[in-house]
Amino acid sequence: MENSEPEPELKAPRVEFGAHLRDYRIAAGKRQKELAAMLGWSVSKISMVERGERPAHEDFVRAADSALGADGGLLARWRETVEYATRWPIWLAQLAEIEQQADTLQTWQPLIVPGLLQTPEYARAIFSGRPAITSDEVEHNVAARLERQRVLQRDRGPTLWAILDEGVLTRPTGSEAVMAEQMAHLAALDEHPRINIRVLPHNSWLTTGLQGAFILAGGPGMPDMVYLESIITGQITADSERVREVRLKYEMLHNEALPRRASLQLIREMAEKWTN
Repeated sequence: MENSEPEPELKAPRVEFGAHLRDYRIAAGKRQKELAAMLGWSVSKISMVERGERPAHEDFVRAADSALGADGGLLARWRETVEYATRWPIWLAQLAEIEQQADTLQTWQPLIVPGLLQTPEYARAIFSGRPAITSDEVEHNVAARLERQRVLQRDRGPTLWAILDEGVLTRPTGSEAVMAEQMAHLAALDEHPRINIRVLPHNSWLTTGLQGAFILAGGPGMPDMVYLESIITGQITADSERVREVRLKYEMLHNEALPRRASLQLIREMAEKWTN
C-alpha cells in the first residue's frame, strides 16, 4: 500500500536556514540592503546566508531575529536546523554545502550513476542494497539525495561535468524498468545548459579511476576541493597535492571518454535496450 503522506523536504542545513531567513525578511517587508544596514553586514553576506553559501552563527541569528521582529521564531528555526544537521553524516553535510558554493563540479563514476543525476527509483534501488537498512531509512536517503539535486536547478547553479564508465549503463540496478527510466533521464539531461555527460567506453582499456569515484569542486571564495568515495563513507580534502592528483586522473578520463554526441547516442541506445 502506498503511503499517501508526502515525503518531507530535506535540505542541507545551511540551505534550510537560509530559506527561513529569507521568508522572515520578506514577511517583515525588508530588502537585503535594509537588513544588512541594520545588522552591520554587507548585502553580499546576507545574500550568501540566504542561499545557504555561508553559515549563520548564533549572534547573527539573534540580531536578525530582533531586527525582523521575529519574536524568537527565527532563532527557533536556526536551532532546528542545527539539530537536524547532527542527523547528517559529517561528510555528507560538507559535500552538500560544497556543492552549494561551487560553480564547477567534475565527477567520475566507475560503478553507478552519480547521485546528482539519479532518478528516485534508481536511488531507491541503490540504498536498498545496504545491509540491515530499514524502509524508512531508504526513503529518508532518497529524499536527501533528491534535495541535493536541487542545486543544479538554481539560476546560478554549478556546471556539472560527469564521466561515466560504460559499465554504469549496462549494470542491472533495481529492474529493467528502473534502468530504462534512468537511461532516459540521462539522455534528457543533455538539454540542461549546465550538465555535460560523457561515457568512457569499454574499448578505451583505461584503468585510471577504477579505484573509486570522485568529485572535484571549485568556485569563487573557496579552495579547490575533492570528494573521494569509498564503500562505507566519503572523504573531503582541499590538500593541494591530492586535488592535483585527482585532477590529472579526471583529465585522463575526459581525454579517453566519448564526445558528447557519441555519449548521448550510446545512452539512448541503452535506454532502448532496457525498454525492450
